[in-house]
Order: sequence, then C-alpha cells, then structure tokens
Amino acid sequence: MPDPDGPGFPVPHHHFDGPGFHDGPPFDLFGPMLAGLMMVAVLLALLWIARHAWPDRAGLSDGDRSRWDRAVHRHGTVASAFARYECDPVAVLANPALADVRRPATARFVDAFAEAGALLTDRYPGAEAAAAFGAAVEREERAWAAAVAAAERSGDAHFTAAERDVLEQARHLLDLATSSPFEEERHSALRTALRRLADLERRTGWRFPTPAARAVEHRARGILPAASPA
Repeated sequence: MPDPDGPGFPVPHHHFDGPGFHDGPPFDLFGPMLAGLMMVAVLLALLWIARHAWPDRAGLSDGDRSRWDRAVHRHGTVASAFARYECDPVAVLANPALADVRRPATARFVDAFAEAGALLTDRYPGAEAAAAFGAAVEREERAWAAAVAAAERSGDAHFTAAERDVLEQARHLLDLATSSPFEEERHSALRTALRRLADLERRTGWRFPTPAARAVEHRARGILPAASPA
C-alpha cells in the first residue's frame, strides 16, 4: 500500500492550531490590507465632514471679497460724481443746493459719504468689516440720489430774488470768461464773477465749494495776469 504521505498522493493537510486555523490566505497578508482599507474609510469620512459639517471658508472668503470689490467700485462711482460736481463752477451755480450742507438731504449725503470713506481700507479687511462697508455704501448711494433729486427740485428757490440775480450774474460771467473771443472781456468777466461769488457768500452764508473755487482760481491764473479777486 503506497505511503499516503508519499509523492503519489498530493493530499492537502489541515493544520489544527486552535481557533485560529484557516484554509485561505495567511493572516499576515489580510491584516495589513484590512488596516489600509480602514484608513481609507477614515480619510473619506474626514473629507465628508470637512465638506458638510463646516462651511467652505475659502468659498465664503471669495464671495465676501467679490462683494467688497463691488462696494469699492460703487463708492468710487459716487465719489467721482461728487467730485465732478464740486470741481465744476458752472455745475455748482446751476445746482447750488447740492453744495449747501444746510439743506437736510445734502447734509445726510455728506454724513453718509464720510461714513463710507472712513470704512474704506487699502486692502480687503475681512468679512465683518467688508459687510459694514457695503452697508455704508448702500446708504451713501441712496443719500446721494436723494440729495441730487432734492437739489434739482428746489433749484435756487431757497435764495431771495436778489440773491438769485447774483447767482445768474455769476453763471453768465463764468460762461463769458470761457467763451468770449476777446481776451480783455474774458479777464473782466472772471474778475467780476469772483466778486459776485464773494458777495453771495457774505449775503447768504452759502459757500462756494473749495474745489470749485480752486477751479476758478486756476482758470483765472491761466487768463488773468496777476489778477486779484477783490
């Protein structure tokens, strides 16, 4: 009878080593594979938590920054419109109430403009400060629109008839100073316009905006040789 353990009988052996016996792959290969799978599962779980349990701060920051940039642009638009008005003597005289801080709508705009300007920074200041600046710009925009509308409605109605005459004279003189083909006439018109504006300020307390006054002075220096406004 052949030896069952000989080369003619390749019979598989079952090793009984207690409760840990197995017929499959050795446990020393399965263990590391299971540990790797568990690690992958943990990483996936952490990624899910990071995605769903906490806000996407990079996304929020981008959104806040975009709103900040738009608010800066809107503030610049209002500032440019205000500067164009204040630097244009003809525009100021055509719509004097917009330059009069004693008018409630103008005063509200000046306050809102100052508030927005105080919150403006050179760099993005963070979500909270950016939101405060955006809200201030919204108030500034509304106040500017209201001030312009109120000034256009009232015109020069808050001046007396005599004061309106002075305004009209100043408007005419400034126009003549830039349109007359005669040099001496331009010189005379500018001198007289400066005197009329000084007289109007003394009568009413309304003040010609400093940027507009500088524009007149600049124009005078270009036309008048050593002229004096008085």
